[in-house]
Amino acid sequence: MDVSLRQKLIRKLLNQGGEKGFSLIELLVVIAVLAVLISTSLIKILDITRKSEKVIAQNSILRIKSECEANKALNETLNFSQINIRGYDIDSDYSNSCNGNPVHGFINLIPTTYKSNPSFHYQFNKGQITCSIEKSELTPFPECHKIIQLKKKYKCGDIGDWSKAQQLLIEGHSYLDRDNDGEACETLGRKSNKPEIGSVTIQSCYDGDTCTTSQGEKIRLACIDTPEIRGRRSDPIPAKAARDYLNNLVKGKEANIRRVTEDRYGRTVAELTIDGINLQQNLVNEGHATIYRKYSKPCSWANK
Repeated sequence: MDVSLRQKLIRKLLNQGGEKGFSLIELLVVIAVLAVLISTSLIKILDITRKSEKVIAQNSILRIKSECEANKALNETLNFSQINIRGYDIDSDYSNSCNGNPVHGFINLIPTTYKSNPSFHYQFNKGQITCSIEKSELTPFPECHKIIQLKKKYKCGDIGDWSKAQQLLIEGHSYLDRDNDGEACETLGRKSNKPEIGSVTIQSCYDGDTCTTSQGEKIRLACIDTPEIRGRRSDPIPAKAARDYLNNLVKGKEANIRRVTEDRYGRTVAELTIDGINLQQNLVNEGHATIYRKYSKPCSWANK
C-alpha cells in the first residue's frame, strides 16, 4: 500500500474517533489495519534485504574470479583479497587461495541469513562459476532463479556417463541426486585418461583421507572416512592426528595406486599401498579412520 494512502487512512480513522469517540470494534479495526500495514512493510523490507545480499554475493564471486585470473596472467600470487560479504560465509579453507578449499577445489559463498538465497561456487582451474540451492533447481549463473518446472527430465541409464550427469546436476537437475549427497547417478562410470594401476609420488596429505601427488593429482582414499579439519562438522584434534599419521607414512614417497573412479570434485578415488601396506586398511586398524560403508564396495577388505 502506498505510504501517502496509508497516512490518509490512519488520519481519517483518527478524525472519526475525535468527533464521535471510538467504539471497541472501531478500535480493534484500527489496530488490525495498522498490524497488516506494518507486517506488509516488514515483509517488503526483508525481501529487499534478501535480494540485495544475493546481488552483493554475485558481484563478490565475480570479483574473486577476475582477481584470480588477473593474478594468474601477471604471474602473481594466486590469492584473492579478503572480503566480508553481508549475509554470506566464504568457504575457502580460510587461506584466500584462488585454488579454494584443498579438499574439493571450490571457493564457496554460502548464505547465512536467508537460506532461500543461493550458494555460489567458483572453481579456479575451470574458470567456472555455478550456483545451487537445497532441494531446488536453478537457472545457470548469474541469474540463479528457481526453476518451477524443468522442460526435460533425464534418466541416469540414458545419460550413460557420470561426468555428463554431474554437469546436468550443476545445471539444476537435482532429481539425478536421489540421496542429496551432491553426486549424480552414482552407479555410472567415470571416464579417465589415467591408468587404473600405477605408481605416484605423494607430495603431502591435507587430511587423513585426501592427498596430492607430485604431479598435482588429488587423491581421495577409497572406502574410508576421517574427521574434517575445518568446516561445520570439523573435529580438528583427531583430524590432525589422522593427517600427521598418514603423512608420516607416505609424504615424499612413491606409492602404488589403484584408481577406482573420480568424485564430484574431480578427485581421483583410489587405494594406495606402500611397502605392501594397504594405507586405507591401516588407517582403520589404527583408529584414525572408519569404513565408509556407503562407498566401500570397491575395497574387498572393507566388506569382510
